[in-house]
Amino acid sequence: MLVYLSAGQPASAAPTRTPPIVLTVPVEAPGYSSFPLTVAVANASPTVRRTAVLSTSWDKVAWTTVSTWAVKGAGNKSFTMTTSETLGRLYLRVRVTGKGLRPVERMASLRIVNPYRPTVPDDADIPDAGIIVEGTLFGNHPVQGAPEGAGTVRLWDTSTSWNQIEKARGVYTWEALDRQVAQAERAGQQVLLVLGGTPAWAAVGPAPGNEFAGPGSSMPMTDPAYFEQYIRAVLARYGGRIGAYQIWNEGNISEFWRGTPELLADLTARAYAVIKAAQPGAVVVAASTGSRWVKGFTEFYPEYLTALGNLKWPVDAFSVHLYPMASGTTKDRSYLLGMMKTALRIANAPAKPIWETEINYGITNPGSGQLARVIPDAEIPGYVSRTYLDSLRYGIARSYWYAWTPEYRLLGIQMWNSYPSTRAYIALRGWVEGARFSGCSSEAAVVLCNFDRSGVPFSIAYTDDASPGSLKVPAGFTQATAFQGATTPVAGTISVGGDPILLS
Repeated sequence: MLVYLSAGQPASAAPTRTPPIVLTVPVEAPGYSSFPLTVAVANASPTVRRTAVLSTSWDKVAWTTVSTWAVKGAGNKSFTMTTSETLGRLYLRVRVTGKGLRPVERMASLRIVNPYRPTVPDDADIPDAGIIVEGTLFGNHPVQGAPEGAGTVRLWDTSTSWNQIEKARGVYTWEALDRQVAQAERAGQQVLLVLGGTPAWAAVGPAPGNEFAGPGSSMPMTDPAYFEQYIRAVLARYGGRIGAYQIWNEGNISEFWRGTPELLADLTARAYAVIKAAQPGAVVVAASTGSRWVKGFTEFYPEYLTALGNLKWPVDAFSVHLYPMASGTTKDRSYLLGMMKTALRIANAPAKPIWETEINYGITNPGSGQLARVIPDAEIPGYVSRTYLDSLRYGIARSYWYAWTPEYRLLGIQMWNSYPSTRAYIALRGWVEGARFSGCSSEAAVVLCNFDRSGVPFSIAYTDDASPGSLKVPAGFTQATAFQGATTPVAGTISVGGDPILLS
């Protein structure tokens, strides 16, 4: 929507006709962005030389001149106005003066709003040659046993955090981590180890509130060298058996981290230096951020990114948790990714992979112990498959499902042996792993993702909001395979829904 403001009728007392001014601005614009402004000034009669001045103000008292220009005849002048971190109502004023003319001015205003808010994310930037879909797209958390179908596991809630391994300074209890690493090796799964949280003996003091990972685990340490020493001990024991390390879990949630964003960035840089010195090929993943509470995201994650930038970006991948609110769907998840991508853009972050290191649905408030909104069995295959297809579509390199366990009632979707979620997870991996992905197109809610395997093309169609839709079958395709279902001939237009269909 645009606002059109005009000066209206000329004043009768003016010595010559006072021409109208029209300002065209949007109703609102996000901070750290830009918006168009058009100024139109009509001809004066008789024609005289005039000067226009554009100014801005946040309070209509103190004005800052942005531009001054000569107005010759009639015409438009366009501006691209840049916003910063300041939020609120921005006033724009154009004042036109000229010999023999009564000065005339008009104002317009727009709201500068928080740029960190859920929004549609950009599609992945796929090279012309496409990308090969890796099995590591399919991550999981081995809370109980080895997850079926996973290409990689994230060790968190597995009795393998720092405070669970080094309970006393220099005394290490490796059994749980030994067991998890060996289990992953047997299953052919790559390992991502979360390095935090702080042992009680190393913490600056007891936490002032709840902690999700044990006493002291959310607190900064009295000496960051303790963190470095622990990481060296892990590297010395496991070497290349652990291929990736994540600095901390959900740094923007106080139950996991009560230090500042800058301190967490400093720990990130310290860990990066230690890891790269011993294991240059290891992947160092930034601390994850929760995104479902926009306020908590806004107050922490942008500052963490700024601090990482000041330290020359000591990470190989960024991380986010895209749990939507309890009523949220896969589409709501994608909007949270859009917010995270906005933060990366504003921070001028370098192009690095995005790892979604936790995802599930139906979660209410984890700290309260409230039970989840249970996703019906009939909808679960669609939720799981759309999650991973959208990861490809929007450029998420890895998505770690939380969690592999028969029942965890804080989660809306359980994943365990032969559950509907697991069958969908394995089936989709079978469809896409090893194929060349060349991007997705969409029309309304219908999404068509394009692949080829050994030069033979195929596509996967679905609706991103699970609504009923229709799709004209692309040229050359003659059959459709329903998700975990039968293959049938197709031609013309077919029905599409939340469960994907493979066209070949």
